[in-house]
Amino acid sequence: MATNTRQNVTWVEGVRGVASFWVVVTHLCRAWDYTLWSPRDNENAAPQLLQLPFIRLPFQGRIGVTMFAFLTGYVCAIKPLRQAKSGNVPAALETLGKSAFRRPPRLIMPATIALLIAWFFAQLGAFEVAHRSDSHWFRRSVPTDIGGLDTEIPRLIRNFQGSWSGANNQYDDHQWALLPLLQGAFLIYVLLFATVFMKFRMRLFTCVVLYLWYWMRTSPEKETFECQFLYGVILCDIGSEKGFRDFINSHVKARRIATTFLIILGWYVACFPGEHWEWSAWSVQLKNIGDYIIPHGAPNLPKRFTAIGWDLMVTGIWLSPSLQAIFSNKLFMWVGRNSFAVYLTHGTVMKVGLARLIYGFSTKPYYVEEPKDGQGEGIPHYIPRSTNWFVWALAIPTFFVVEYTLAHLWTTYIDSYCAKATKWLEDKMFEKDEDEKHGVATMA
Repeated sequence: MATNTRQNVTWVEGVRGVASFWVVVTHLCRAWDYTLWSPRDNENAAPQLLQLPFIRLPFQGRIGVTMFAFLTGYVCAIKPLRQAKSGNVPAALETLGKSAFRRPPRLIMPATIALLIAWFFAQLGAFEVAHRSDSHWFRRSVPTDIGGLDTEIPRLIRNFQGSWSGANNQYDDHQWALLPLLQGAFLIYVLLFATVFMKFRMRLFTCVVLYLWYWMRTSPEKETFECQFLYGVILCDIGSEKGFRDFINSHVKARRIATTFLIILGWYVACFPGEHWEWSAWSVQLKNIGDYIIPHGAPNLPKRFTAIGWDLMVTGIWLSPSLQAIFSNKLFMWVGRNSFAVYLTHGTVMKVGLARLIYGFSTKPYYVEEPKDGQGEGIPHYIPRSTNWFVWALAIPTFFVVEYTLAHLWTTYIDSYCAKATKWLEDKMFEKDEDEKHGVATMA
């Protein structure tokens, strides 16, 4: 049997595609079946099929962003660590410097274009059906009170500022995760800059200490972002050690057992309900175990379990050449290549296009029932969702076809334009080395 002599990193792109797909599935369920966040509809009800452990994971939310954070750490560390371990530390430092420069425009430019598109649709009243629908999630996640350009242009500017300063984006609320992902990339760059001269074991020790420090903190989202960024660096660093790969490849049977165990256990742990964990025995059992692992006072218990579960699952994938090969096939790679475009566009496509397929094109079914005594506020009667199963069977697949077609076009044209613009900025702002000044070709 052939052994791996070099770390496979292409699987990361395939996993990124799964993460973006799960984010979309999550939002579909959040819009129309929020009960999936609980282990059953109420304390005494029997669980639905999609509420059962293992099956519930893609539908209940949370894990997609956690996966994105891990992959950010892994990808940002690949090249500088490889250069440093080959003895070319100056090249690693140059990579860190240029990567730190490229990261903001490569995130901000596409996100701003997506924001402008959502803003444009808002001016046309395209979110009004979603705003009047019977989906609570739709109603709270679309822009309302659209005014004239004298108010909407300043509002657009404020929302752009808010997207990159921690405030909510009223036109496209899915962009909330981009700022933590940008900040996390710089956490990785600073970490690698500070440890690039260290021995492998000392750098690994430093990363583990930082991981535990963030894990013990009770600030929001530390398990979702900072811990995942660091865990990505840790696995990338260990996986690039030839001795470790040789050891793993020489114990195939034990590796397969470990992979299976880690993925099954991690999948189960990550299924911890987002709501009402006390309604099922299996989630109560997880909570009791979590009391020994999760620091007291952690603000979001479900996200802590998601982080533990994903770290176990990705360790299993990382150990398995077979799973890495699956995630490296053409389909997963294509989905992964378009993952950022899917993340940026799916919210607008859902709330403008899919909403009309489910609710129709008119807002007339919406009305406000005035109080009989003339006192108090009227009772809103929202547009009811279609009860025809054929409508749903046609609408959801149509949405995915349209979404991934638009994402492919976005990646091909808009994202490539943003990449060219970033390269132009880099050429303008960076000093060229002597070979580049004299037009000498350099080897990668």
